Amino acid sequence: MQDENNIPAERAWLALDQLQGGFIVYRPDGTLRYANKAAREHWPVLYSSMDDGISFHDSVARQIRSLFPRLNEATFQVRHTIVMDAIRKCKDLDMVTATGRHVVTSHSHLDDGHIIGVTHDVTDLVQREISLNAARRHALMASEAKSEFLASMSHEIRTPLNGIIGMAEGLRHRALGTEEAEMVDTIVESSHTLLLLLNDILDLSRIEAGRLEITPVVENVRNRISWIERNYRPLAEQKGLSLKVVFDPKLPEHLAIDTTRVRQCIDNLLTNALKFTKEGGVTLAVMAGDMSRDGRIAISVHVSDTGIGISEEQRSRLFQNFQQADSSTTREYGGSGLGLAISRKLAQLMGGDVTCVSKLGEGSIFTFSFEARVADAPRKVTKSVSGMANREVDLLKGVRALVVDDNTINRRVARIVLEPLGVIVTDVPSGKDALAHLSSETFDIVLLDAHMPNMDGPEVLRRIRDSRERWSDIPVIALTADAMNGDRERYLKIGMDDYVAKPIIEHDLMAALTRVHEKKGIRRLDPARL
Repeated sequence: MQDENNIPAERAWLALDQLQGGFIVYRPDGTLRYANKAAREHWPVLYSSMDDGISFHDSVARQIRSLFPRLNEATFQVRHTIVMDAIRKCKDLDMVTATGRHVVTSHSHLDDGHIIGVTHDVTDLVQREISLNAARRHALMASEAKSEFLASMSHEIRTPLNGIIGMAEGLRHRALGTEEAEMVDTIVESSHTLLLLLNDILDLSRIEAGRLEITPVVENVRNRISWIERNYRPLAEQKGLSLKVVFDPKLPEHLAIDTTRVRQCIDNLLTNALKFTKEGGVTLAVMAGDMSRDGRIAISVHVSDTGIGISEEQRSRLFQNFQQADSSTTREYGGSGLGLAISRKLAQLMGGDVTCVSKLGEGSIFTFSFEARVADAPRKVTKSVSGMANREVDLLKGVRALVVDDNTINRRVARIVLEPLGVIVTDVPSGKDALAHLSSETFDIVLLDAHMPNMDGPEVLRRIRDSRERWSDIPVIALTADAMNGDRERYLKIGMDDYVAKPIIEHDLMAALTRVHEKKGIRRLDPARL
């Protein structure tokens, strides 16, 4: 009786011949014992040569010559050595077959000295990897092109915005009639709205490109949110609305948070709540969760209003880019539809989210959540008894500044901002003129544009620092329309003492000048130098 567990040799070889993958057996002396149909299709020259009694070494050489007839001798020898070494040492061998398929062959030694080879067709995997790599390259190129486009557009938009805001702010300091003052206020407000939209688009791009980083600093959260509430109270009172802020007693006094991004999210929610509420009021409640073992805590900021409310269908689109509840909302209330989308993405970067509960006609509750680390109070910094603004102005009186910018309007704006602070301004249109003035006159600080023809800002800075003149260590502030993520750090790294992005906002420039004075010292002019 035949043992059911034993398969006749003829049937076994026939079964192996039906495999989709190759199956090969080499004798201990290196001659071919068996190669199935798939293996012979992969490398017909190799196995037909061995069938004819040609040595394994020479048969491999024939197959390589058949597949790659144009190989030079050196490259041929390398390929031949790789194939022979892989089979003898039982390494995996990745080769292209006669039919153009990518095949990996695995070899194994048997106890009696035979070598078995099993092939796996990996062509689809290789092609998929090639496609994925190509898609990755295209995506990277698209992302880089998008970033370059946004950086360029940001620069080009900020330059005329600098002229609009600067000139309008300058008019504010002049004696104007009521109607003219209102016109100027409208120009300034509209310009800042355009700047806000520009910043929103840049933020969205940074987030999508993974280039926006959260940078926590220790902050008194109650004080920070109370300050935000004080900023919005005039708007609420103007509309006849109440504005309340409630703090959870469990809320720690100090947390490590990204102050700018937390405020940005709360600003968006408060602005929307006040915008879409005509009666009643807005309540901002700050709640704290339990502290984890690593000292982190979940914070929830609930902004509730008695406004127009949002339907369930409208809420489904609420956090999409450039979307609002419906098209009539944009027409009646304005807005780009980016604020909530950006707020949610920022919240998610901080370990939280932005959610909404609402009923049409009855108001809404938006919840901004994020994680923060509980921190100790920062060291107190002793400040002058006099107000900060007055102290900053006093520091700047009599300071002589050299403004370097190839744009005439930008130079005029710098004058409009600086001269009311008591700064003595000289402006020049090029880096060459800047170096000439530094050589012939005495200045206390340089405000330097980054992009100028012939000699750009970084080159001017390098020549100043390498000059070995008395003015080689003069404080230099970058005054530039480059406002993408990392631009500030880039300019500080090349040696700028500070950085101000255009359009020039008076308090931003004043703050930069004050920082430079406190860090490096801005020399004051004395009468003998005038």
